[in-house]
Amino acid sequence: VYEMVARLILLCCSFAALAAAQCTGTPNNHSIWNQTPRFVSRVQNGLLYEADAQPGNVIPVAHVFGSPYQMGYAHGQLFKSKIVQFYQDFEAYADAQFAPYVKNLPKDIQVIIEKFGVLAGLEFTAELTHKYTPEHFFEEMQGLADALAPEVTYQQVLRFNMFPEMIKASCSMFGAWGQAIANTTETLLQLRALDFGMDGPFVKYPLLMVYHPDAGNGHTFASLTWTGFVGSVTAYSGIMGVSEKVWLHYNLTASRAGIPFHFLLRDIGQYDNTLDQAINRMDTAVRTCSVFIGIGANNSDQFRLCEYGHEEVLVYNDQDFPAYPPAHPKFNGLVFVDKHTQPSDDPCMGSLMTRYYGNLTPEVTIRDILGPFQSGDLHAAVYDFGRNVLYASIAGVTIGPDNQPINGTLSPAYDRPWFRFDAAALFATHQ
Repeated sequence: VYEMVARLILLCCSFAALAAAQCTGTPNNHSIWNQTPRFVSRVQNGLLYEADAQPGNVIPVAHVFGSPYQMGYAHGQLFKSKIVQFYQDFEAYADAQFAPYVKNLPKDIQVIIEKFGVLAGLEFTAELTHKYTPEHFFEEMQGLADALAPEVTYQQVLRFNMFPEMIKASCSMFGAWGQAIANTTETLLQLRALDFGMDGPFVKYPLLMVYHPDAGNGHTFASLTWTGFVGSVTAYSGIMGVSEKVWLHYNLTASRAGIPFHFLLRDIGQYDNTLDQAINRMDTAVRTCSVFIGIGANNSDQFRLCEYGHEEVLVYNDQDFPAYPPAHPKFNGLVFVDKHTQPSDDPCMGSLMTRYYGNLTPEVTIRDILGPFQSGDLHAAVYDFGRNVLYASIAGVTIGPDNQPINGTLSPAYDRPWFRFDAAALFATHQ
């Protein structure tokens, strides 16, 4: 018996050493903030709180209520000065920094950007997508613009809200259930790690937005996002969770005449209740660019990964997702993609999935997977469906071992202290 135990200990140590050897980062040993957000201010149809883990590590938590127009107007009232500055920063940043992404765009948009600049390309994208975009987004953006007037016009709001159609973010995600979490008390766990760099203005304007739409217009959900943005790239409702990553190896046709993918992701978060509903939404949409979309649902405690492109949507579960060992082994109850172009031969994430298979929890994901793998530089989220908890982290000033900010340096979200939000409490908040 003692010999068997010794062998098991040696085997576990070997797995840990193998994973560490194939990853360049270190565990994130910061404590996780687990308190109640602090009330800051109120406007009609809007509340503002702050989650302040340490000086320099603060996430604004906003609640907006009512019709799309009312939610947009409250959003603008709560953050007017920040949004005005953000839009100015973004417009100064866009022409210089979006250049690497232009070659991946449809030819007609490339021509416009080359002649007139990125802002003209964003306006052209807005025109192409207009007839495919649900009306409630225009109503919300009009409310936002009215609250920001006269400093910001509706056209600026619309133009800014097209930016995800221009960029390619190298993100990571996983969905884990069943055997992947067999030794834990989890039911379904989902990761969304956004890798878009920290050199842009986005790092200065993070926001956890909680939408409380009128009855009959979907359900309450949370979006880890930025001030002034009405789409979603990271969303959790307690019913559904949404993750996203660029799909660079898509080789069929592309177009921007369709619904912007970040609006479709938000609609999944706001309106859908099952995997089938979300998949049907993707299947029946007029689609634009190619992305991986991860969807988790609490009614089935399962996750699906979708290759979402202009011509087709391919849906994968844990049994049929293309695996390519040893870098990307196949597991029961686990689907994952790393931040690299797929298929990826980087061994780090696969080795970590192997190491922690059966024992995946939010804490393990935050400390032992994202830290060593170094994914989620701009922001990251973990959805704990069983407890209805949203974990989040944002890029920002470096936090030292004494929990004090180190001015002049920035750290990625995966290396900073995380926040734990009781989603049930967030969703139950009233005006």
